[in-house]
Amino acid sequence: MISCPQCKHQEFEGALFCSQCGAQIFETSDTTATIKSSEIKKVQEISSTTAPPFPSPPPDVEESNVAIYLIDVDETIFVKGDRELTIGRSTEGQMVVPDIDLSPFDAYEAGVSRLHANLAVKGTQVTAKDLGSANGTRLNGKKITAHAEHTLQHGDILTLAACRRSPSC
Repeated sequence: MISCPQCKHQEFEGALFCSQCGAQIFETSDTTATIKSSEIKKVQEISSTTAPPFPSPPPDVEESNVAIYLIDVDETIFVKGDRELTIGRSTEGQMVVPDIDLSPFDAYEAGVSRLHANLAVKGTQVTAKDLGSANGTRLNGKKITAHAEHTLQHGDILTLAACRRSPSC
Protein backbone atom coordinates (compact mmCIF):
# COMPACT_ATOMS: atom_id res chain seq x y z
CA MET A 1 0.00 0.00 0.00
CA ILE A 2 1.10 3.58 -0.60
CA SER A 3 -0.07 6.78 1.08
CA CYS A 4 -1.54 9.79 -0.67
CA PRO A 5 0.80 12.75 -0.09
CA GLN A 6 -2.24 15.04 0.34
CA CYS A 7 -4.71 13.21 2.60
CA LYS A 8 -2.66 10.13 3.64
CA HIS A 9 -5.38 7.76 2.31
CA GLN A 10 -4.00 4.27 1.62
CA GLU A 11 -3.97 3.18 -2.04
CA PHE A 12 -2.76 0.04 -3.80
CA GLU A 13 0.77 0.03 -5.22
CA GLY A 14 0.79 1.55 -8.71
CA ALA A 15 -2.13 3.95 -8.15
CA LEU A 16 -1.57 7.24 -9.96
CA PHE A 17 -4.33 9.26 -8.28
CA CYS A 18 -5.88 9.13 -4.81
CA SER A 19 -9.40 7.70 -4.88
CA GLN A 20 -10.24 9.80 -1.81
CA CYS A 21 -9.10 13.35 -2.73
CA GLY A 22 -7.96 12.99 -6.37
CA ALA A 23 -4.39 14.14 -5.72
CA GLN A 24 -1.61 12.75 -7.89
CA ILE A 25 0.35 10.03 -6.13
CA PHE A 26 4.06 9.77 -6.62
CA GLU A 27 6.58 7.46 -5.01
CA THR A 28 10.03 8.38 -3.81
CA SER A 29 12.77 6.02 -2.72
CA ASP A 30 12.70 7.30 0.87
CA THR A 31 8.96 6.74 1.33
CA THR A 32 7.77 3.63 3.12
CA ALA A 33 4.19 2.45 3.32
CA THR A 34 2.63 0.91 6.37
CA ILE A 35 -0.14 -1.63 6.20
CA LYS A 36 -2.70 -1.78 8.94
CA SER A 37 -3.45 -5.20 10.41
CA SER A 38 -7.13 -4.78 9.45
CA GLU A 39 -6.06 -4.39 5.80
CA ILE A 40 -3.92 -7.53 5.98
CA LYS A 41 -6.88 -9.44 7.43
CA LYS A 42 -9.14 -8.14 4.63
CA VAL A 43 -6.67 -9.29 1.95
CA GLN A 44 -6.34 -12.69 3.65
CA GLU A 45 -10.14 -13.05 3.73
CA ILE A 46 -10.39 -12.19 0.02
CA SER A 47 -7.58 -14.53 -1.00
CA SER A 48 -9.08 -17.40 1.01
CA THR A 49 -12.53 -16.89 -0.50
CA THR A 50 -13.60 -19.93 -2.46
CA ALA A 51 -15.43 -19.46 -5.72
CA PRO A 52 -19.16 -19.98 -5.47
CA PRO A 53 -20.71 -22.60 -7.76
CA PHE A 54 -22.03 -21.27 -11.05
CA PRO A 55 -25.49 -19.90 -10.17
CA SER A 56 -28.63 -20.85 -12.05
CA PRO A 57 -29.35 -18.07 -14.54
CA PRO A 58 -32.84 -16.58 -14.77
CA PRO A 59 -35.05 -17.77 -17.68
CA ASP A 60 -34.28 -14.75 -19.91
CA VAL A 61 -30.57 -15.73 -20.05
CA GLU A 62 -30.75 -19.52 -19.68
CA GLU A 63 -28.09 -20.07 -22.35
CA SER A 64 -25.63 -17.95 -20.36
CA ASN A 65 -22.40 -19.76 -19.49
CA VAL A 66 -20.58 -16.81 -17.90
CA ALA A 67 -21.57 -14.91 -14.77
CA ILE A 68 -19.83 -11.94 -13.19
CA TYR A 69 -20.27 -11.93 -9.44
CA LEU A 70 -19.92 -8.52 -7.76
CA ILE A 71 -18.45 -9.45 -4.37
CA ASP A 72 -19.06 -6.14 -2.59
CA VAL A 73 -22.80 -6.06 -3.33
CA ASP A 74 -23.56 -9.79 -3.70
CA GLU A 75 -25.00 -9.34 -7.19
CA THR A 76 -24.56 -11.48 -10.31
CA ILE A 77 -24.52 -10.28 -13.91
CA PHE A 78 -25.11 -13.01 -16.50
CA VAL A 79 -23.41 -12.75 -19.90
CA LYS A 80 -25.25 -14.23 -22.85
CA GLY A 81 -23.34 -15.32 -25.96
CA ASP A 82 -19.87 -14.52 -27.27
CA ARG A 83 -19.16 -10.81 -26.90
CA GLU A 84 -16.85 -8.15 -25.61
CA LEU A 85 -17.87 -6.00 -22.67
CA THR A 86 -16.36 -2.84 -21.28
CA ILE A 87 -16.43 -2.24 -17.53
CA GLY A 88 -16.25 1.22 -16.02
CA ARG A 89 -18.39 4.04 -14.74
CA SER A 90 -20.57 6.52 -16.54
CA THR A 91 -20.88 10.25 -15.96
CA GLU A 92 -23.40 12.75 -17.24
CA GLY A 93 -22.72 13.72 -20.85
CA GLN A 94 -20.28 10.88 -21.46
CA MET A 95 -20.25 9.98 -25.16
CA VAL A 96 -19.23 6.31 -24.80
CA VAL A 97 -20.67 4.42 -21.84
CA PRO A 98 -19.41 1.07 -20.51
CA ASP A 99 -21.46 -2.10 -21.01
CA ILE A 100 -21.17 -2.82 -17.28
CA ASP A 101 -21.63 0.45 -15.40
CA LEU A 102 -20.24 0.34 -11.85
CA SER A 103 -21.38 3.89 -11.01
CA PRO A 104 -24.15 2.65 -8.67
CA PHE A 105 -21.45 0.84 -6.66
CA ASP A 106 -19.40 3.98 -5.79
CA ALA A 107 -16.97 3.37 -8.67
CA TYR A 108 -15.87 7.02 -8.83
CA GLU A 109 -14.88 7.01 -5.16
CA ALA A 110 -13.02 3.71 -5.67
CA GLY A 111 -10.96 5.13 -8.55
CA VAL A 112 -12.56 3.21 -11.43
CA SER A 113 -11.97 4.85 -14.82
CA ARG A 114 -14.83 5.60 -17.22
CA LEU A 115 -13.65 2.81 -19.56
CA HIS A 116 -11.52 0.80 -17.16
CA ALA A 117 -11.33 -2.78 -18.45
CA ASN A 118 -12.57 -5.10 -21.15
CA LEU A 119 -13.90 -8.64 -20.84
CA ALA A 120 -14.00 -10.86 -23.93
CA VAL A 121 -16.28 -13.89 -23.74
CA LYS A 122 -15.75 -16.72 -26.25
CA GLY A 123 -17.72 -19.80 -25.23
CA THR A 124 -16.64 -20.53 -21.68
CA GLN A 125 -13.30 -18.73 -22.04
CA VAL A 126 -13.09 -15.21 -20.62
CA THR A 127 -10.17 -12.82 -20.99
CA ALA A 128 -9.67 -9.51 -19.19
CA LYS A 129 -7.72 -6.49 -20.39
CA ASP A 130 -6.99 -3.23 -18.57
CA LEU A 131 -7.72 -0.34 -20.95
CA GLY A 132 -4.95 1.91 -19.65
CA SER A 133 -6.89 2.94 -16.54
CA ALA A 134 -5.45 5.53 -14.15
CA ASN A 135 -5.51 3.26 -11.06
CA GLY A 136 -4.88 -0.11 -12.67
CA THR A 137 -6.45 -3.55 -12.61
CA ARG A 138 -5.37 -6.55 -10.58
CA LEU A 139 -5.97 -10.24 -11.18
CA ASN A 140 -5.91 -12.20 -7.92
CA GLY A 141 -4.03 -9.34 -6.27
CA LYS A 142 -1.33 -8.94 -8.95
CA LYS A 143 -1.34 -5.87 -11.16
CA ILE A 144 -1.88 -6.74 -14.82
CA THR A 145 -0.22 -5.03 -17.75
CA ALA A 146 -2.44 -2.53 -19.56
CA HIS A 147 -3.71 -3.58 -22.99
CA ALA A 148 -2.59 -7.23 -22.54
CA GLU A 149 -5.12 -10.09 -22.45
CA HIS A 150 -5.24 -12.27 -19.34
CA THR A 151 -7.25 -15.50 -19.29
CA LEU A 152 -9.64 -15.80 -16.33
CA GLN A 153 -10.57 -18.99 -14.51
CA HIS A 154 -13.58 -19.74 -12.32
CA GLY A 155 -13.04 -17.98 -8.99
CA ASP A 156 -10.49 -15.43 -10.17
CA ILE A 157 -10.84 -12.04 -8.50
CA LEU A 158 -10.53 -9.05 -10.80
CA THR A 159 -9.93 -5.80 -8.91
CA LEU A 160 -10.59 -2.48 -10.63
CA ALA A 161 -8.72 0.27 -8.75
CA ALA A 162 -10.04 -0.16 -5.18
CA CYS A 163 -13.19 -2.13 -6.23
CA ARG A 164 -13.30 -5.92 -6.05
CA ARG A 165 -15.18 -7.78 -8.77
CA SER A 166 -15.06 -11.53 -9.39
CA PRO A 167 -15.84 -13.03 -12.81
CA SER A 168 -17.20 -16.50 -12.27
CA CYS A 169 -16.75 -18.60 -15.38
